[in-house]
Amino acid sequence: MIRIGVLGCGYFGAEFARAIKEREDAQLAAVYSPGKSSERLSRELGCPRASSVDEIMENADIDAVIIATPNYLHHQHVLAAAGAGKHIFCEKPFALNAEDAAEMVEACRKAEVTLMVGHIMHFYQGIARVKAMIQDGFFGDILTMHIERTGWEQKKAEVSWKKMQEKSGGHLFHHIHEIDIMQWIMGVPTEMYAVGGNLGHRGAEFGDEDDVLLLTASFNGNAFATLQYGSGFRVGNHFIRINGTKAGAVIDFKRAEVRVISDAGETQFPLFEDEKSARAICELFARTDGGISYGSPEERPPEYILVSLREELELFLHVVSGGEIPEEKKDLFDGSSAVHSVMIAQMGCRVRGRKS
Repeated sequence: MIRIGVLGCGYFGAEFARAIKEREDAQLAAVYSPGKSSERLSRELGCPRASSVDEIMENADIDAVIIATPNYLHHQHVLAAAGAGKHIFCEKPFALNAEDAAEMVEACRKAEVTLMVGHIMHFYQGIARVKAMIQDGFFGDILTMHIERTGWEQKKAEVSWKKMQEKSGGHLFHHIHEIDIMQWIMGVPTEMYAVGGNLGHRGAEFGDEDDVLLLTASFNGNAFATLQYGSGFRVGNHFIRINGTKAGAVIDFKRAEVRVISDAGETQFPLFEDEKSARAICELFARTDGGISYGSPEERPPEYILVSLREELELFLHVVSGGEIPEEKKDLFDGSSAVHSVMIAQMGCRVRGRKS
């Protein structure tokens, strides 16, 4: 029985707590957030509410922590958990700069605790299948990748910390998933170029993050990637397009499908293993600009996130219990996925002249 404490009771943290509560091999030992969300979650699940982060760290009966706190707090919370000897699952973005990320990985290595980063797209069946096909040589050499995660943000009643550059890191960090997939397939760029700014969302009713980001990455001049991010696009989209010497693919989030094109013709397969997940993401895009949407503690994530989140938890508990890490998931545990994705996001901010 693995006893787990959950830090951060918002959109993802609350769902991890619910998933832990359902399991027979884990116990939800405590939850903590400074606001009312932890009180609400404690009542819902009938679990203890800790009074502070320190209370969870000092509880010798807690074996592991789920860190789903605001992005700018991940660094201090991972270091505290490693210092307390607790196994760690940390939500994305792992950190807001590469130096902090490397320090966090090293602290966990020295403490000999399991560390897993929450890059949930590694658990999307269609993306994992494309990655395997690339490794098997089906695509040949990868030449280019193009990523779009864009939409238009409407005014909201309150400005979330997620819209504040210093606390969230902005779109490149808070929506780091596609950057992570890029590094998973292509590695870390040697050069990046970027333009961007807060063009359409200025004023007290919005945050201060850039709402338009256009980036180009070079991989030693042998491959290139382009990225479009932000909430300043009235005509938004959400996809990853990959081109190799033998084949190409489009990972289409709005349609929950993957299309692969080669000399043999075109094939399609689903982005998700189950139809409920596919319906859920299509419904999300039908009613919102899903690529740039943000969850709140009052909402529950759509089905495709629920399924993948439970797969993440399943693997984390398996490894904490002494199980072997699958080869295709090792980068989620050795720090490479965590550090490399943060490194790329930081490169994008630096060439923009943004603090990161």
